[in-house]
Amino acid sequence: MKYSDLVKFEPIESVIQLEQANSADAVRQLVQTFVISDGMADQLCNIVLPNLQFETPADNKGVLIVGNYGTGKSHLMSLISGLAEHPDMAKIVKHKDVAKSAKAISGKFKVVRLELPSTKKSLRNIICGRLEDFMSDEGLSFTFPADEQVDSNKDDLTNMMAQFNEKYPDHGLLLVVDELLDYLRSRNGQEIILDLGFLREMGEVCKLIRFRLIAGLQESLFDNPKFQFIAESLRRVKDRFEQARIVRQDVAFVVSERLLSKTDEQRAKIREHLQKFTPLYGGMAERLEEFVRLFPVHPTYLEVFEAISIAEKREVLKTLSAEIKRCFNTDVPQDQPGLVSYDSYWDFLQANAVQRSVPEIREVIDVSKVVEGQIQNAFTRPALKPLALRIVHGLSVKRLATDDIRAKIGPTAEELQNGLCLFAPIPEKTSDFLRTTVEACLKEIMRTMSGQFITHNTDNDQYYLDLQKTIDYDAKIDDKASTLSESQLDQYYFDALTRVVVEDQSPYVRGYKIWEHEIEWRDHKITRRGYLFFGAPNERSTAQPPRDFYLYFLQPFEPPHFEDQKLSDEVFFKLTHRDKAFLDALRLYAGAREMGASASAGTKKVYEDKADVFLKTLVAWLRTNMLTSFEVVYQGVPKKLVEWLKGHKTGGAAVRELLELTGSICLAASFEDRYPDYPKFTAKLTASNLKQPTEDVIRWLAGGVKNNLATAVLDGLELLDGEKLKPHLSRYAKVILEKLEAKPPGQVVNRKELITLKNDVERESRYQLEPEFLLIVLASLVQNGNIT
Repeated sequence: MKYSDLVKFEPIESVIQLEQANSADAVRQLVQTFVISDGMADQLCNIVLPNLQFETPADNKGVLIVGNYGTGKSHLMSLISGLAEHPDMAKIVKHKDVAKSAKAISGKFKVVRLELPSTKKSLRNIICGRLEDFMSDEGLSFTFPADEQVDSNKDDLTNMMAQFNEKYPDHGLLLVVDELLDYLRSRNGQEIILDLGFLREMGEVCKLIRFRLIAGLQESLFDNPKFQFIAESLRRVKDRFEQARIVRQDVAFVVSERLLSKTDEQRAKIREHLQKFTPLYGGMAERLEEFVRLFPVHPTYLEVFEAISIAEKREVLKTLSAEIKRCFNTDVPQDQPGLVSYDSYWDFLQANAVQRSVPEIREVIDVSKVVEGQIQNAFTRPALKPLALRIVHGLSVKRLATDDIRAKIGPTAEELQNGLCLFAPIPEKTSDFLRTTVEACLKEIMRTMSGQFITHNTDNDQYYLDLQKTIDYDAKIDDKASTLSESQLDQYYFDALTRVVVEDQSPYVRGYKIWEHEIEWRDHKITRRGYLFFGAPNERSTAQPPRDFYLYFLQPFEPPHFEDQKLSDEVFFKLTHRDKAFLDALRLYAGAREMGASASAGTKKVYEDKADVFLKTLVAWLRTNMLTSFEVVYQGVPKKLVEWLKGHKTGGAAVRELLELTGSICLAASFEDRYPDYPKFTAKLTASNLKQPTEDVIRWLAGGVKNNLATAVLDGLELLDGEKLKPHLSRYAKVILEKLEAKPPGQVVNRKELITLKNDVERESRYQLEPEFLLIVLASLVQNGNIT
């Protein structure tokens, strides 16, 4: 009896492209061939279709279709868009509940389908361009404003739909977008924030007008660790989207009902064949009908396949089609179940160049090949060699089915026996005897490998491919470093600068690399407040309220395009010289940080410690070379850092101190222009924290300790003559006395006459003194008896 006698095999070998559905005939074929499980029907009827309909008022949201490569995601979106576009398609849907629910949208939409290309264009420009083309094809004319002229994307979409509904008053417009995740992965930090902002606005506008959006992704966007750096942006997008997921049960339904459909007679023959083996495998008797429906595919194949998230574009239906084609015209073995189990997927992974290019998969393949080679050449029990090879392939696949390929977990001997339907020539056809044979084979594999690569955890009886016994952390870091893009190197350059310049301070605006900062106004020995930003002026959010300066550190690998307006309060730092030592240190630092971000708890600290070492190397390079490697541009004039610092002592200064000193030198004239006649102090003061010097002065005036800090403040405010308090001689006090003298007898000077509020900051009106300094002047006048 051949496999071809037991199943009707309809291979799924082509990948459906979303835009195929632009043809009515193609849509009909796609709708007719899409098999819908009850679970998928539930999602369509309760999530997807209710959010598309527009006749019943509701809080409509955008819809995300989440499904791995090859699970039918594009086919599903073609089905949904076909139902929305054509009124006659609902009657041919292969699920009565979906057919009934689809009447709410059937033929009520014009549809725009779009597969996102590999491009540097923004998501907004791609989609708006496609919508403009659609409007033109419909005999309508609508143009979206350029990026820099956009006030509200929702208003623009609303205006477009107003024009659309003039021609189609009874229709909505459905935009279907595929390959969204691949597109977002290609975007850098700032670009993706703007893309997600536009995506959010499209989701929000769905509840306001008859515009609807469906987008396809290979995995969930919102809990993807690769996008945790934009978690806040993702949270806002999530609020305006619902998700429909293609899960393992949906795939199993396609396998049993389309790929491997069977007649009742064929099911009976399969059931009879498998019942002979139920005593050998735990769970087979209880799940026999599931084994029959999926035959010759082992149900565990789909469970393990789904868990291999590390392998992208794995296309389960195409892979199974290839597996079945290979055995379709062969005989079903009579002495074993003859099932296609997950160990057979290992041959596909090894032969697939795309999968081998994934570092984690390549690492497992390399180790597995070593083990397999040893078994081929040194295994001492030839009768068990086929079983040993299947076990190694099974362990290799299971190694990729964990979140961390170094996790100390794996299947037990019993789970291997049942999950692979392992079989060996044994005298007793019992489950216990077979398990003893599997365990003996595992021990022989470990003996052959001299304890390398395969580990047995005696606490839980699990076996796993152990990559840590020969792991080379430095090689892993080097491999990861070699794959990093220039945009990623810019991000890690900023990351390193953050650790040495900003340290533990939180960003001023969430989602942007901008921090409040203070630098010293050296001639006056007091700091001024401003902002420090990693990137160009056109990449930052509006820093509110305005402050005294802006220090910009520009990307060295992908320099941004912007216009330098030569403002007196802006200073630009450019790393213009990068030698091999710097590049090696940065790449290795970035590689270690990347590896640490995805590593398990057991190896994360190893990578973090190595990243710290590389960071120290990087900081040492910056300290040694930054005087000649950095170019500082102020008001359009570029100079090497060393030129700006000429005549200043820099020996032993830290990186942060050198950068702040340079900013202070550049901005000195700007500070003088902003604060003419400002006091000069002899002790360094911090403008954001004047509490301590103020308290010291008050104690000084009250007859307490006259310390140096209090004396420096009083002297700077010209309130002392030698060591005696003579405030009436101070120009800062004279302003107050003049205002008081100008008042008629019995009247007072009000607070608002002395203090003004500008840009959310209070200062004394004439000399722009901080309120603390004004308080000190007033207290001195009171102490001296000049005012009451």
